[in-house]
Amino acid sequence: MGDWLREHRSLPVDQQEKILESDPNFRRLPKNRQDALKERLRKFAGLPPQQQDRALQRMQFMSSLSPEQRKEIRDANQQLQTLPPERRVMVHAAVRHLRQMSPQERQQTLESDRFRSTFSPQEQNILKQLASIEVGQQKSAPSPTASPNK
Repeated sequence: MGDWLREHRSLPVDQQEKILESDPNFRRLPKNRQDALKERLRKFAGLPPQQQDRALQRMQFMSSLSPEQRKEIRDANQQLQTLPPERRVMVHAAVRHLRQMSPQERQQTLESDRFRSTFSPQEQNILKQLASIEVGQQKSAPSPTASPNK
């Protein structure tokens, strides 16, 4: 999807929809899936350019992951949605901070008393899952925080 959006993002949304509707792969999809994709296209087209760029980067990042890593991110994000909004903001900020660290620094932070006292066990688990997946990580590499209890 990201490649398609990059290629066609300069066109008006009505032209994008016509191109999408003429695609044989799109036509083979069930009607509800077609409608959902068109809605996502309209939503994407309505974003400011900077947010479009971030969305495209996220799509590229997600496509570089293994199916197991994508599932891990989806699961962590589902857990994240159960948190109160202010805690979600804190967890997002912490993920960005942790991803900027070296693996050794990240591990030290995750094991620190300050980290354990700042975040609940559920939040710690979410942070460990989301911070462990890095851009450029090979698709076949298992996540170092994958839990055998999943």
